Amino acid sequence: DWTTRLYRRIMTPLIRSAWTRWVFLAGVAVLLLASASLVYFKVVHVKMLPCDNKSEFQVIVDMPEGTTLEQTARVTREVGEYVATQPEVTDYQMYVGTAAPYNFTGLVRHYFLRQAPHQADLQVNLLPKHGRSAQSHDIAKRVRPGIQAIAALYGARVKVAEVPPGPPVLQTLVAEVYGPDYERQIALAREIMGLFARTPGVVHVDWYVEDPQPRIRFLLDREKAALHGVTSEQVAQTLRLAVGGMEVGLAHLPREKEDVPLLLRLPREARSGVTSLTDLQVMGSAGRLILLREVVRPEEGVQTHNIYRKNMKRVVYVTADMAGAEESPVYAILKLNRDVA
Repeated sequence: DWTTRLYRRIMTPLIRSAWTRWVFLAGVAVLLLASASLVYFKVVHVKMLPCDNKSEFQVIVDMPEGTTLEQTARVTREVGEYVATQPEVTDYQMYVGTAAPYNFTGLVRHYFLRQAPHQADLQVNLLPKHGRSAQSHDIAKRVRPGIQAIAALYGARVKVAEVPPGPPVLQTLVAEVYGPDYERQIALAREIMGLFARTPGVVHVDWYVEDPQPRIRFLLDREKAALHGVTSEQVAQTLRLAVGGMEVGLAHLPREKEDVPLLLRLPREARSGVTSLTDLQVMGSAGRLILLREVVRPEEGVQTHNIYRKNMKRVVYVTADMAGAEESPVYAILKLNRDVA
């Protein structure tokens, strides 16, 4: 048949002539190198997984440590109002000082631990797939510059977190810094953050290190406390009630699906400073009210921060995401390897 004749016409010169064989092998090698050069010259971009088209994405807001809940809510609301201007956005929910309902990605990235006043999540819902022409990834890329501009005004760090098409990871780019000296680890991690920030296409640079926060301890003068008949339990309970409050019951409201806890604590102006707290009174053994300043001494210090470990080794994580024309982390890793080495 014609296929056999075609096969013999091609293979006969290759079998009979050594020169023809070498020319053929050289041509195959040239074609192989040419196809590989498409990646090197970025005619074809490397992509691990295609971007998925989901109906939602999240905006993670991290204000500087020590920011009040009200300021965090203000910045988050401003970000939400900007996102709402996009035609594909139907609505959004703000979760300030508490964790949003998390998915598999949030489980891996520990979003359920976000309970601090300087942390907020913005859940953005989009139109159904058939109701919009743009994919969710393109929408996230479109809103990212505006969100970052708003965050820069307030010194906030924001991340646009999309639902990944594959298994979730801690972040697209993750650098793990190990070492025997934790201070040197932090210094090296800070340098790596600078490298990330200077690398084109790398966005949402962050690290797993908290800023130093002041801490005030109230030390009990046991001798004076004994003279006044005041116990350490009384002092601790009074301060705990004033600052953190105490749940004293549950309210059953008709519009609420669950019981609402009743929290008893002092108003903000009465618990916002050391002087206000030391003006509180406790009952002595003789029935007299004793000012806390007579039995306690405030001591200023720095609050200890979290230290992360992996495989029982102390580690500092530096994370980042990719955006722009080259969204694959391969190109960023190749650039960073030269600088880090």
